[in-house]
Amino acid sequence: MSRRRERADETVISVTSAQPGRSEDLDSRIVRYAVMMTVRIVCFILAVLTPSPWRWMFVAGAVLLPSVAVVLANARRTAKVEGATAVMPSPRRELDAEK
Repeated sequence: MSRRRERADETVISVTSAQPGRSEDLDSRIVRYAVMMTVRIVCFILAVLTPSPWRWMFVAGAVLLPSVAVVLANARRTAKVEGATAVMPSPRRELDAEK
């Protein structure tokens, strides 16, 4: 069984400061897109049910929301991760050399 050789000058990077996973980012983008499309459906319904001055505002919203939704869904959330903190392992006690 091979053991990894550890060096005294080796720094260990903390994993807790890692960026969120790709699946979390994808899930949040899907939710954002679904919410925007739900708002679009509401705009279509309100465009049919409301009187003329408001109708055109809802029609414009229903027409413009898909392009905004696609841009927002494709925008990745970039979590700024500050420089990773180095974790220094505790010093190991050495065995005395036998003669």
